[in-house]
Amino acid sequence: MKKIILLFAFFIAASSGFAQVIIQSTGTNSGDRVTTSNITVIKKSKKDIKINTLDAATIRCYYKFTQPLTIDKEKLQATDTMTLDIGSKISLYYDATRIKRDSIFGSMMSSSMNPGNIKSVSVRKDQDASMLDGKGGTTFESTARGETAKLYKNRQDREVIITDRGDGTQRYKCTEKNTSQQWNITSDTLTVLGYLCQKATTNFRGRNYEAWFTPEIPVNDGPWKLFGLPGLILKAKDTENLFSFEIIGLEQLQIPVNINMAEEEYINCSRKDLAKVKAKQNGGMAVNINGGNVTMVSKRNLNEYLQLETE
Repeated sequence: MKKIILLFAFFIAASSGFAQVIIQSTGTNSGDRVTTSNITVIKKSKKDIKINTLDAATIRCYYKFTQPLTIDKEKLQATDTMTLDIGSKISLYYDATRIKRDSIFGSMMSSSMNPGNIKSVSVRKDQDASMLDGKGGTTFESTARGETAKLYKNRQDREVIITDRGDGTQRYKCTEKNTSQQWNITSDTLTVLGYLCQKATTNFRGRNYEAWFTPEIPVNDGPWKLFGLPGLILKAKDTENLFSFEIIGLEQLQIPVNINMAEEEYINCSRKDLAKVKAKQNGGMAVNINGGNVTMVSKRNLNEYLQLETE
């Protein structure tokens, strides 16, 4: 039996930052089960987290993002809705649905956990939530579905910053300099969401892409890391038809929305290191609170995603 120090965090996420419920304790590790003692529960509200405002968004885009997904060896196509908030210099690409789900889960956890009443914390790793079936008390469950990373794009400096989290309290930051594409604009046209678009092609980090941009919206931005055309990219896909981005909604924001980044103690990492962190993320959490006893299940992640970038 090995003595360890545990840090587990539940995030109450929001576009302007996030709050945390942190359980810090000393415990013993035996196989995949961890039982703790000397428990400290820390609740940090969003007011406690410093925020750096990078820009103010005046345009909000909603993209349908489709990608290959393998779940327990079954090959599927996963579709999610991603949001792109565009400011005069900076844009933010994120999964608003995932943020909302995390917020609900974190809020329930925060309201249910009384630090003074917790007597024990038991953690099981790479298990199924069904192991909590039949337990008394209250059980909360989160899912791994959706994107946890936020992608900040500085179009002027051609810089991309990605922030993401691990399974504990770790926060990661990857800064990419000189990130841009060399586009070949063709004479082909297509109408997308009522806007007349032109076709452009590029090769970016191992994949060939076709994109459709509209000069009617003269913003050199687009979904994910795609940008640099004389108009907003409304549709894009790789030539193998594995990944696709298509705009499904567009708003001119009457009241600008701040593009914020939380000032955290980030672990700076490379793009490849960040991909490894992503691959190790769990399949969500299941938490049972029964009186003063807390049982946490770090669920096994059965989702396998293909990498957008191959080099």
